[in-house]
Amino acid sequence: MPSLLVHLHGAVFSSWIILFVVQSSLVSAGNVRLHRKLGMVGAVIAGLMVVLGVLTPFGTLRRGVQLPSIFTPTSFLIGNVFGIVIFGAFVAVAVWKRKNRIVHKRLMLIANAMLLPPALSRMAFPVMAHPRMTFPLMVHYPFLIGAIPLGMIVALFLFDLATHKRPLAVTVIGGFLFWASDPVSDFIIKTQLSQHIALWAQHHP
Repeated sequence: MPSLLVHLHGAVFSSWIILFVVQSSLVSAGNVRLHRKLGMVGAVIAGLMVVLGVLTPFGTLRRGVQLPSIFTPTSFLIGNVFGIVIFGAFVAVAVWKRKNRIVHKRLMLIANAMLLPPALSRMAFPVMAHPRMTFPLMVHYPFLIGAIPLGMIVALFLFDLATHKRPLAVTVIGGFLFWASDPVSDFIIKTQLSQHIALWAQHHP
C-alpha cells in the first residue's frame, strides 16, 4: 500500500501538471499578469517536487517495496533523484529568465520532458480483449519511455527552425543537457558511492 509520502508525491506532481496547463492557457489568452502571479506558486510547487522527488525513492527502498525488474535499488534511487534535481535546475533557470519569454518557455518545456520517463514507466493500458487486464508500457513498449520525451525536444528544434530559421541557443544547450542526463546518470549509478547510498537507504532507521 502506498505510504503518505507517495500520496504527497503524487498530489504535488499532479498539481504541477495542472498548473502547467493553466499557465500555458493564460499565456495563450494574453493574461500575462495572472500568469506571472501564478508563476510564484509554480516555483514553490517545483521546490516541493524536488524535495519529495528525493525523499520518496529513499522511502520506497526503506519500505522494501518490490521494484520493477528493470531496476536495481541503485538505478531506481539514483535515476529518480538525479532526474528530479535536473528538473529543478531547469525550472530554477526558467524562473530566473522569466522576463525572456523565448528562453523561459523553452526551459519549462524541457523541464517537463524530464518528468516524463518516470511517469511513462508507471503507465498501464487496458487489453482490448480482456478489459480487466492491463499491460504496462515499460514491459511491452519500453522504447517509448525514452522516445516520447526525446520527441518533445525534436519538436522544439523543428519549431525553432519554422519560426526562427535556426535552432536557438537555449534549445541546443537545453536539448543537449536533456540528452546527456541519461549517460551521466548511468555513470553515477555505476559508482561505488551510489551503491553504498542505495544500500544505506535500504537499511537506515
